[in-house]
Amino acid sequence: MADSSYLLGTHTEELERLGFQHQLWLPSAQEAWQRAGITAGARVLDVGAGPGFAAIELARAVGPKGRVLGLELNKSYVAAGQAMARSEPLPQLELRQHNLLRDPWPVEWFDLAWCRWVAMFLSDLDPLLDGLEQCVRSGGQLLLHEYVHWDSFGLHPCGQAIARFGQACQRSFREAGGDPDVNRRLPSLLAARGWRIEELRPLPVAGNGQAMAGQWMQRFVEVYGVRLQELGLWSSRDTAEAHREIAAAAADPGSFWVGPTVLELRARRN
Repeated sequence: MADSSYLLGTHTEELERLGFQHQLWLPSAQEAWQRAGITAGARVLDVGAGPGFAAIELARAVGPKGRVLGLELNKSYVAAGQAMARSEPLPQLELRQHNLLRDPWPVEWFDLAWCRWVAMFLSDLDPLLDGLEQCVRSGGQLLLHEYVHWDSFGLHPCGQAIARFGQACQRSFREAGGDPDVNRRLPSLLAARGWRIEELRPLPVAGNGQAMAGQWMQRFVEVYGVRLQELGLWSSRDTAEAHREIAAAAADPGSFWVGPTVLELRARRN
């Protein structure tokens, strides 16, 4: 059973999937941090840090004279990230358990706030936006990687069950109070609060079953499919059909996966 505080769960298989996901998306994240001008000595807030994979990379980037504070809802993820941080060690990194919708935000300022696949799970965006206004200094930046077009998810040319899986995923996010395409709204919401939108950059991902991108999506079907069955949105019959489609795709050198489209949003606080 998945952790009720975290829709995707915090079990071992999900933690392993997140580690693989981090490796796939790390180049895109690092390029985004470079575009935002993250250098040694910077102060960075990682909002929704998960097990700390990105927070650790950020701590390496800012060095011992910088600071990275990661806020994460789930205590087991906080503990996992703290253990990884101690192994280096990275004294510039702090991971803190924090409920973005209820807990007071840190009383300190940051040069940049980084947030990836967090806003899409929130039932109310105002506490997030209020907290970011409190923590990002004047002239500082917000960098978001959130989905903008979940309907692009699919396995081609023959992935009918996989298409149903994508729709079931979106339904699960919405029924939990989230919005899978939240980055369709965030630029306007930020602009209305006085942030200056500096860049909007789509980040598509695609690949065959041997590519890292294809393996990432296949793992998501396998791991989150179990959760969807618990929620009554997916069945063992659906699972069997999806496995047949994945096997058929493996035998077709022209078959490929396409992921939900991420939009990179970079905004500056006036």
